[in-house]
Amino acid sequence: MDFGRVTEQELNSIDFSLSPEPVFNKQLLKGNPAKGCKVYVGCAKWGRTEWLGKIYPLKTKEKDFLHCYVQHYNCIELNATHYKIYGAGAVEKWAAQAAGKDFLFCPKMYQGVTHKGNLTGKNFITSEFLRGVTAFKNHLGPIFIQVSETYSPKRKDDLV
Repeated sequence: MDFGRVTEQELNSIDFSLSPEPVFNKQLLKGNPAKGCKVYVGCAKWGRTEWLGKIYPLKTKEKDFLHCYVQHYNCIELNATHYKIYGAGAVEKWAAQAAGKDFLFCPKMYQGVTHKGNLTGKNFITSEFLRGVTAFKNHLGPIFIQVSETYSPKRKDDLV
């Protein structure tokens, strides 16, 4: 199995049901449940053709994948923003697909900021990235910052 992938045969045999609530949870989680605490569940992208007939109706067109995705999940780790800076127009179209839902887009910071040279001195490109993603408005979730695999503790001053 490739990391995060299973074959079609394996996918059809996986039991995705939740296990019973462990008895010790009642001891550990005494009192009132945390108010305002919400769990968001999603994937790294919505454009998965292998989900046709499983999560998306069988004949769903790719342009409709996001619409179907927001019916099943309440967030997405938006990897697309790591590879390209999107303007407000594109972002507003994505956000419109989640209208009326408690759904968060969690964009990954553009690689031109995180993977090309130092993290500092990139005010313009960072501002352009933020200008685009703020168009998500109330659908904007946390922004992921993933540094390159060559980033080391020696460069920690870049994070200030």
